[in-house]
Amino acid sequence: MSFAIVAEPLLGIYKGHVGSGQLDPLPSPARLHAALVCAAGQGVRAVADGDGLRPCDADRDALRWLEAHPPDGIAVPGTLHNGGAATAYRKEGLVVKEGRNPLSEKLVGKPAVTGVATAGRFAWTWEQAPPEPVATALAALCPEVPYLGTSESPVRLAVAVADPTHRLDREADLFTGEGLDLAVATAGRVDALEAAHRETSVAPPLRADAHRSSEKTAAPPVVTTGLELGRYARPEPAPPPTPWTSVLLFGVDRPIPAQRRVRYAVAVHRALVALVGDGAPAILTGAYEPDVPRPSNRCAIQFLGPDAPHVGGTALALLLPREASDIDLTLIRMAAQRLRHVKVAAGPFAVEAPVEVPADEFWPEPAAGTERWWQTEPVAVPDSRPPRGGRWSLADAAALSVALVWRQELAASGRSDARYRALAAAAAGRGVRVESAVRVMDGDVGRYVHKVHQDTVIQPYRAVLSLGDLTGPRTIAAIGQSRHLGGGLLVPRDLPSDIVRRMAR
Repeated sequence: MSFAIVAEPLLGIYKGHVGSGQLDPLPSPARLHAALVCAAGQGVRAVADGDGLRPCDADRDALRWLEAHPPDGIAVPGTLHNGGAATAYRKEGLVVKEGRNPLSEKLVGKPAVTGVATAGRFAWTWEQAPPEPVATALAALCPEVPYLGTSESPVRLAVAVADPTHRLDREADLFTGEGLDLAVATAGRVDALEAAHRETSVAPPLRADAHRSSEKTAAPPVVTTGLELGRYARPEPAPPPTPWTSVLLFGVDRPIPAQRRVRYAVAVHRALVALVGDGAPAILTGAYEPDVPRPSNRCAIQFLGPDAPHVGGTALALLLPREASDIDLTLIRMAAQRLRHVKVAAGPFAVEAPVEVPADEFWPEPAAGTERWWQTEPVAVPDSRPPRGGRWSLADAAALSVALVWRQELAASGRSDARYRALAAAAAGRGVRVESAVRVMDGDVGRYVHKVHQDTVIQPYRAVLSLGDLTGPRTIAAIGQSRHLGGGLLVPRDLPSDIVRRMAR
């Protein structure tokens, strides 16, 4: 929330024009400033100035503060306009000569100002509130503004708080990029508007006011002094949250076969717990007290093949979860720095000192003309037995595994089987799509899991899937029952965009 001036169109429409009569899609900061100048110079707060009125000193200071501090952001509601042109005919009381005889009360046609229907309020926001005298003056001036644009669009103006939909880009290049280029009042705007008002308020000389055979209305000149363009652009969307925030990456002295990764990950896990010693955090050990809620994800240990990024070879990756406390992460990092050798029955191995990499910048960018999909490496294992009460496939199990990793970002009600189905559906609603899921027929499926409930059937599978908008294309993650210990790693598989489009049909 920030300091803001909010405009509520009372009839649900905004009418204004710019240039030579073109529709104004939204009131600019300069239009707001001009409306406040008019209210200050002609409203109840104005003070006498000879035969006329002028803004009081407090209001003038507030208006000049606006010149020096353009809005940091604007809030634009949903709008709708028909874009059509219309002509309005009215009698203007003018004498117009047609042929030999002058005519009065002739209908004159002019382009009509069409309106923009709004679904909410406009707002101009500042990240820092103005000084107290300025804020007080603006709060008193706002109710004196009867309309923005034409008198056909009455408005209620007030000082309030609002969140912007667009922010001022002070480094914008007006020839590139996207956004709303709007007029903004700058130094000298108040003086220019007051001078123009005084000039048009003076009675014209007799010669200029003499009778003519044909008359026409003379619009006052458009004042352009003290105006410049400002680019208001929608802020970049916040990156989606990552289940694991960073990765401690260790170079490994030899490749680890896929069928042994779970066993080797268990050995690394035991070594890290031993290095931490007594009081090792549950986010690492996985052992929680009965009444303590369990996080979506714990520390995960994964192995990467000889083409692993960042280390240029086989690597051991320790994924640090987003839900871990700073104290727990410090203990884990200290233990990781001391890890050099790992004992395992199949053969010990050595690791290099770790480097830390952001989890959302782990994988390289997708190649041009491709879309990033993911493949389970080496396999994934369903997190639960198939829920009762209907059809359930490996693709559904994969979607559920994705949902359990990102369950804090998904809304799902119910309990037990009903909740599992709701989570899988919620993941699909976020764009998760399983293109293929094939069961791995292996005589020793136990090599792909460390511990599993005795009533659960182990069904390792390989899948190719899209994570939709749950995460970015460079984020490292793992899914499935063994995601914390060597299984279910999602490695990039970039597919040509035309193939993806054909798959979607």
